[in-house]
Amino acid sequence: MQTVLAIFLAVGAAASAPAAKQAPARESYGLAGGQEKVGCVMTHRKITRFPVPVTIVRPGPVYEESPPLRGQVVSALSKPCERLEDADVDPNEPASKSYAVRLDKGSWQEGVWSGIAVFSGVVPGSLRACNSREGLHYTVWKGKPLRSALLWHAYEMLGYEAEPGGPTGCKDQDYAE
Repeated sequence: MQTVLAIFLAVGAAASAPAAKQAPARESYGLAGGQEKVGCVMTHRKITRFPVPVTIVRPGPVYEESPPLRGQVVSALSKPCERLEDADVDPNEPASKSYAVRLDKGSWQEGVWSGIAVFSGVVPGSLRACNSREGLHYTVWKGKPLRSALLWHAYEMLGYEAEPGGPTGCKDQDYAE
């Protein structure tokens, strides 16, 4: 699934990105979360014109294979939405910005959701999510996850203790900065 996802992102980027320079990884991705059809995204991308299309991917091994969510970034927020108030995007970077997201009709699901927001013209990469003791780590890798350069990292605190380890547990490379 991860290889297929990397190819999906690479093809999408090539088709939608102008021949000029692409945005750096920290501006190409964001952490998204919400409930049903509304939510927010935290990113280092500066957005001044709305709406902006976004694809939200829930990568493995934490999440089972599921279609990406599609939506629109519709406005700036003064702080993250409740779903992401205990989250952090690229902790070693300056503070991220928060934006409201509305999922497209037919794309949303019941209940809460979260994942990696992928903007148009992204730097191609492989996406991964893993669980640690109290939350989820989302990462983007230049090539094969855990074996290539880490391009982007975000953390979402779950608010309760989870059981780390097993096939969905994080490895040391997931925390490397």
